[in-house]
Amino acid sequence: MKKLYPLVFAICFAGISNLYAQTEFRLDSTHVYSWYIDDWSHHTRELYTYENGGIKETNLLRLTSNASGWVNYYQRNKMYNAANNLIENIQQNWESGTWIDKLRESYAYDDLDNQTSYVYAILVGGTWGNTKREVKTYESGRLISKTFESAYVGAALFPTTRYLYNYDTLSNELSEEIEQTYFADVDVWQNVRKMKYSYTSFGALHKVEEIGFNSRNGEFNNFPTLQTLFSYNALQQLTDQVVQLRINDDYRNNSRFVYVYTLGNQTELIIQEWHNLSESWQNKSRQLRTFDTDNNETSLIYQSWDIDTATWKGFVRIDSFWSMAEDFDITLSNTEPIEKESGISIYPNPATNFININAPEEVKSITLYNLHGKQILFDNNKTRLDVSHLAAGLYVAKINFGNSIKTKKILIKN
Repeated sequence: MKKLYPLVFAICFAGISNLYAQTEFRLDSTHVYSWYIDDWSHHTRELYTYENGGIKETNLLRLTSNASGWVNYYQRNKMYNAANNLIENIQQNWESGTWIDKLRESYAYDDLDNQTSYVYAILVGGTWGNTKREVKTYESGRLISKTFESAYVGAALFPTTRYLYNYDTLSNELSEEIEQTYFADVDVWQNVRKMKYSYTSFGALHKVEEIGFNSRNGEFNNFPTLQTLFSYNALQQLTDQVVQLRINDDYRNNSRFVYVYTLGNQTELIIQEWHNLSESWQNKSRQLRTFDTDNNETSLIYQSWDIDTATWKGFVRIDSFWSMAEDFDITLSNTEPIEKESGISIYPNPATNFININAPEEVKSITLYNLHGKQILFDNNKTRLDVSHLAAGLYVAKINFGNSIKTKKILIKN
């Protein structure tokens, strides 16, 4: 059963199109509080600025509170390319009444909008010096490797860690992640461990196994040293995540994450640790979330468990404030192609099992994202996409065809 988000739509007759107006929201500000004595102390504010009516911030300004009121602390200025991908993020600190450049993050992408590199640089003596870089490679749109490099400011970057990814040939799901460490003196990548992934019938994670590497015989161990088990409710929502350690040919509980939902939104996350003597789970910390009627997160509270009083104690609270960014219309149709823009169309919309793509040129790839920007699906050289296993709700489809890239909003329902 798919999770139905509170999106209201109506189709009067099959094959007859109607317009549904959906509002996008953007974050205006966040207010950060810390628990002090017996009350919340408000000490930090973050203000977001958007240009050209977009939903991605171009400036983030952090203010802190002192005896004279709210004062500048730092700001981050962001730039995007024509595909609306972040390409530069520069942080400036407020010093002696002026903004001073401090750090820079740079991003690069391939033709499919996959991020291929991330570079972190610090400004020293008026010159940007790279200290970290992350390089990603892809094959048919799938992440194949991720390499981390580091350096002292002003020195050349050198590789430190690498991750290699393998996929199931039938399901196209990630099956293995291999971690390696680089030894520069002999120019060799040495295996460290690997993660094995298995999935449920509806495509969610079922188990992750961590397997160590035996450098003596040059092989991975025959058994996992750690495993994480995932459980779901009838709505296919993650409810329980248990981490277990292998001890004496058996697995012992180590930590657990418990998820609670209200009206489809995750409203509570409890983190627990296993107590061997009592053979029971003991609370460690938790997160509480509240949402408005549009499913925007309005409050996030971090709490720790006080063993002496057996109560939850708050230590950080973040309140978020939202406004409407823009309205967009989705043409709903059960039979005919819709959203005919620049010769491209997607139908049916809303969709239940499949979406079809009509384009004037060859479709190179289709990528589906949720409204949080997380990639949900990817397929290449296809004009028909199976969405039957996805939760109901609103998604964004990015279609790469010919020399063009177009984005379309898709509504998936039960």
